[in-house]
Order: sequence, then structure tokens, then C-alpha cells
Amino acid sequence: MDADLRIASLRPAFLAALRAGPVVLSSPTGSGKSTEVPRWCEGRVVVVEPRRVACRSLAARVSDLEGTPLGRTVGYVVRDEGARGDETRILFATPGIVLRSRSLLERADTIILDEFHERSLDVDLLLALLLVQPVQARPNLVVMSATIEGERVARHVNGKYLAAEGRAFPVDVRYLGRGDALPDASDLIAGVRRALDAAASDPGDVLVFLPGKAEIEGCRRALEGSPFAVIALHASLTLDEQRRAFEPATRRKVILATNVAETSITIPGVGVVIDAGLARQNRYHEGRGSLMLAPIAEDAAAQRAGRAGRTAPGVCYRLWSPSVGLAKSTLPEIHRESLVPLVLSAAAWGVRVEDLPFLDPPKPYAVEAARADLEAWGALGEKGAVTDSGRDLFALPLGAPLGRLLVEAKRTGCLEDAIDLVAALSVGRPIFAAGPAPEDPHGDLRLAGCDVTAVVRAVRIGSWDPHRVAGFVVEEARRVRSRLRRLHGLSDAPPRDVPVDREALARTALLADPRVVHIARRRGGQLAFSNGGTELELSRESAVRNVRDVEAIVVLDARAFGAGKGTHLQVTCATAIPLSWIARAGLGEDRLGAVHVESGRVAAKVERVYAGRVVAVRDETPKGDVAREAIAALFLRGSIFKDALAPARERLALRALAAKLATRGHPAGVASNGPVPTLEEWVSFRVKELGVASGDDLTLLSSKDLLPAEIPYESRAALEREFPVKVSVGDAMYAAEYDLERGQVMLRMVKGSRRDPPPLAYLPRFAGLRICVDGPRGVTVVRERG
Repeated sequence: MDADLRIASLRPAFLAALRAGPVVLSSPTGSGKSTEVPRWCEGRVVVVEPRRVACRSLAARVSDLEGTPLGRTVGYVVRDEGARGDETRILFATPGIVLRSRSLLERADTIILDEFHERSLDVDLLLALLLVQPVQARPNLVVMSATIEGERVARHVNGKYLAAEGRAFPVDVRYLGRGDALPDASDLIAGVRRALDAAASDPGDVLVFLPGKAEIEGCRRALEGSPFAVIALHASLTLDEQRRAFEPATRRKVILATNVAETSITIPGVGVVIDAGLARQNRYHEGRGSLMLAPIAEDAAAQRAGRAGRTAPGVCYRLWSPSVGLAKSTLPEIHRESLVPLVLSAAAWGVRVEDLPFLDPPKPYAVEAARADLEAWGALGEKGAVTDSGRDLFALPLGAPLGRLLVEAKRTGCLEDAIDLVAALSVGRPIFAAGPAPEDPHGDLRLAGCDVTAVVRAVRIGSWDPHRVAGFVVEEARRVRSRLRRLHGLSDAPPRDVPVDREALARTALLADPRVVHIARRRGGQLAFSNGGTELELSRESAVRNVRDVEAIVVLDARAFGAGKGTHLQVTCATAIPLSWIARAGLGEDRLGAVHVESGRVAAKVERVYAGRVVAVRDETPKGDVAREAIAALFLRGSIFKDALAPARERLALRALAAKLATRGHPAGVASNGPVPTLEEWVSFRVKELGVASGDDLTLLSSKDLLPAEIPYESRAALEREFPVKVSVGDAMYAAEYDLERGQVMLRMVKGSRRDPPPLAYLPRFAGLRICVDGPRGVTVVRERG
């Protein structure tokens, strides 16, 4: 061990605390905690690192310190690769790998959660799963970070908090931006150039923090031919490619990195940091998760600046102005992302999210939304238990929506097409480069009007010239493709440009999640798409824009753009489908159209409706609910059993009046067990009660079947005498409408030629009610309350 490392002073206290229980440890970046603490622990040690770059580089460094080849006593395992064996004592692994390899936890003597401040969903879940285990069966637990709420975390794990004092060199922070906004993505290259010019006389190599691989690639190309050794550093590079950032160079190095370089890894020789102030973060909006450009928080900005002061005073150039307001700290993923992975992983471990001790509990509504998605995909069954399909999803190194595509593709026979599609979508970046279309129209893969076909062909044959694809996206998609093919027992052969079965892929997507179907809606010149929820619009690059009179689309990928109330959802990968495909897939609900009686049977046009749009119409003898609705509609319009319609209406009106009088203690009242139904409600209930299951059942019904029961004779006689529903005065017929709350009866003329209200002596008593008459001369009060 290097005695100069600041972490060294904590070793005795750490070992004593670890014997007593969990340990929470913080020390400055570069103090040696990630390389030394695992070596202090006895037995098998699993170090959970949130980033693949850190896993690889730390394992390589610790194996050098141990004097053994990488993969023997010190190893690593990440999504795409690993180096370990039976002798491996210290293993660096990403959280997802540990969650999916329960044996790693069960065999470990010590679990170290490093860089805990990043607070990914998987790390939060791992900590909760460890804490829920019985103390006697739990491995030793160490939680580490350079920036951590140590006391709070220690209370949560019921452990000891230790902190190493830092010896940080001063960092001169200089702002190069103007105004109160962070740089736009299009301004980053110019900003980096300005900062490099300003840093010409500053000592040390330069570490540039950029939000993603696209920006790194653009900046790398822009700096070609410069006097610097320009080196990229991100998780998609191989271990050999990543080593270039740590090795000496004959020229001054400019390392273009994502936020993987904020923590965990220390790059020697860095004296200058250039910070764009941006990061790509997953954000969840209206059911859609998207990788978005977002401002970093103050804690991340401080971490980045600190990389310049590791071994000597340094300089940090920020590409924004001091007036830009950053959030104090980065929100944990559990409060800003979809909780589908969290809920699924917990279910795969046999526990409910609500029963786990999280440091920051998830929002209940977010848990319910995730559970609803997983149930819709068939991943969760009764009482939230994981299904076989859910276990298949959990085993895949993909998000659940993309995993569902592969699960269904095995059944529909389009697995190879689906793998290529999923590989491209999993990268999370547009596969086609921004800018004008290719000059050669034969090279534009999007002219077919289908994003799905274009994306699959881009993975198979895409190149910058003539297809204008983003090279780094295609390369990463092909790496994912290889991994997924191996997982499914397919040969890792180079892709070939074979025909894409677009209909099979669309059908597979429908089976995976029926909610992917969206109906076209036109309002003026605007085209939008909806499945009954939030509307989506096509992105400018979508190939579906080339389709005329599109009726519906299957959405494979959509991104949220903007922020807050200005956020909108754009479709980035879709395929147009006819409405008939929606009906063929059994989506939507049946709705009764025109109905009539034919040869004693009910015949109807039954409409299939999805998201408010009729997708198919068929003529048939209706069944089930539609049959009952049809018979009720025929009765209510007088097409069947007409002789029962008026008596049914009068009996229900009388029953409603009797129920109201009963609540006022009137002797003519008849108590009701509940609200008296309307005629429409009564008929709907009655045909279901009679067991009507088909339009053919009409022949089994009679008028009597649709007549409500009358109230008892004594009450009926009293009501007809004092509170009738119809009043006849010889030359006019009136319908009586009672408003007992206002103490009033309104007599509305329904038949006759009388122009003046009838004399009071010709009317029933209507005890206690004001009597109003609505006739040819308007409303007349015949009597105030009597």
C-alpha cells in the first residue's frame, strides 16, 4: 500500500469498525479508498462500482498493486466482458451484474458499495436488499463515496461513519460563459476551443467533461490536427482504448470524457479541467423515459473541478457564467426515473418495493405506475409476483420495454430482426446523423417511410457515406447485437442486408405492449398521434413523414424534449400501419352501431373502436355486452315490445315518487333499498339479469320480461289519487313532474287544445305542494302550497 495515500490513516479504525457492523466511509477523490479498502478486507470481496470504466480500470490498478495478472486474484465483470477465475478474491462489478448474479452476494464475505453518492436505482436497491437480510446472514457492508451524507447513511445502515481528512490543492475556477444559461450543445466545440486557448500556459494535461459520446466524437474530430494528443474516455470503449487516458503521452493530452471521470477513477497528470456543465440523464415524463441533456448540480460541478487539484494547484474553466443557477445536489434516480427496473428487480428477488428499507423511499404513485406497466407486459402476476416472462425480462441486459420485444419475437419468429432493432434502440441515441439527407437518394435508408426498417438496415449496412449514420451509434449497436445474439444462442456472424419483416415486427410490438399503437389525429395542418393518453408528434427525422395519409403508427421509441410544462413527446422510431392491423390484433373495444330486427333476431353493425377511432365495422348477430346493449336500444326506441315501453316508464316514475315520499314520512310512500333506476338503467340491468347472451335470445323474451314490478296496491291507489303521474281534465292531458325539495308539482301539457290552466277543482289534491301548469300561455301558478 502507498503510505502517502490519505486513506491509509483510517485503516486501523476501519478494521475495528468493520468487525462491529456496517461502515460508511468518505474521503476525497484520489485518496485511494477504491483501490486500498478492498485490499484491507478479508475473504471474498465484491466491490460494486456504478460505472463500467471504473470497474475495468480499478481492477487493473488493484491487480498491479497485488502483483498478480488481471483476472487471477483480482478481477472484474461488466455487461460485455469480464476477467475472473476460481482464485479471484476481489471482484469489481457493476450493480446490474450483481443484482442478476445472486451467487455473488451469497458467496461474498464483504460487499463494498463504492461511489454511493451517484444513487442509481440498482445501487439503492442493492443496499435495501442487503439491509433486509438477517444480520447474522448478511455479509460485511461498506458504503463509500467522496461526497456522501455520511452521518445520515450511517444511521440508516446502523453503522459507523469514518471520514478521512483531505489534502486538496487549490483550484482556480474561471467562468467563460455569458448570460444566465448553460451552453447549447451546438456551442460546445467553440467553448472547448476558447478554454484550450485560455489554458495554453496552464500546466498539466486537460480533462474535458462533455455530456455524451456524440459530443465527444464531434469535439475529437474538430481537434484533429491540433498539437494535442486527443483521447476519448467513455464506457463504450474497450479496456485497451480506455488505458490511453491513463498512460503517458509524448504530447499534452486532452481527454474528452463523460461524467465517468467525475469519481472512481483518477487520471494522472491532469492540471486543467474544462467543464461544459451538462450531462445526459434519464428523465421520465408521461410514461416515457428519455436520455436528455440536463444541467449538472453544484455537487457534480465541485467534483469535476476537484479533478484539477489532485497533485498540484489547478485550473477549472467552466463554459457558463457565475449567474447560472445550478441545483444544490443531483436527485437520486429513484426520484427522477421510471421505477420499472426497480419494481421488476425487487420482484425477481421475491420482495415488494414497499417492504424494503430505502434511504429515500420511492414515491407511491411512481411505484404503482411501474407495477401497472409490468402487469400490462405480463411480467408481474397475482399479488405482484414475478412471472416466467418477468424472469426472462430480468435476465436481459435491457430495459423492460425492449426486453419484451425480444421475448415476444421468439414466439413470432422474427428474433433476428428484433435483435437488430433492439440493439439500435438500446443505445439511446439517434442512429442517423443530423443534417441534410444524403445526396444519393439510393443511400437514404429512410425513404421507405419506416423508421423500423431504416434502423435495422442501418445496423446491418450503415456507414457515414452514403447513409449518413452516426458511426459511434452504429458501432455500439453492433456490439449490443453481438451480445444479444450470443445470449439467444445465435451465431455472432456479421450482419447482412436481408429483407426486414416489417409486419412481423409490428405484430411483435403489439403483443409486447398493445399501448404502442397510436392513432393519427389531424387538426388543421398539424398531425399528432394518440392512444387515448398524451399526444405524440413525429420528430423531424422520422421516416414516417414520407408516408401519405398515415392512419396509425406503432411507436418503438419516443423522446421527451423541453422541460416542465414545455415538455413534449416526439416519436423517433415508428412504423405506419393500417387500421385493419389494429382490429386484427384484437385491440380496442366493441361498440354498437346501427341495429335492427331481422327475422325475429337482432342484427347489428358492430364497430371496433381504439383510442376513439373506428378501426373496423362488421355485420353480425351481436354477442355479450353488445347484444344486451342492442336489445335495450331496440326497446327504448320502441322497435320491440312497444306495448311495454310506456307502462315501464310510468311504473319507474311512480316508484321514484313513492321513494321520495317515503323519506318524508308520507303514508303513500314506499321505501327503496337504493336509488330508483332510470328507464335506461332498468332495461340494461334487466336484460343482463335475464341472462341475455346473444341477439338470437330475442325470441326468448316477452313484453312482461321488461316491465318493472309495480309498487303495492294500497300505495299505488293512494298515489294515483293524490300524486298521479298523469292528469286528464277532458280536453287536455298533463304529465306531472314532482320537485319535492322545492315543494312543487309542474303539470306539463302533453296532449290537448286547452289554452288556459285547468280550474283547481278539476285537479288532484297535491297535498302540501305548489301547483304550476306549463301550457300554451306559459307557466302559471294555480296554487301556492296548500
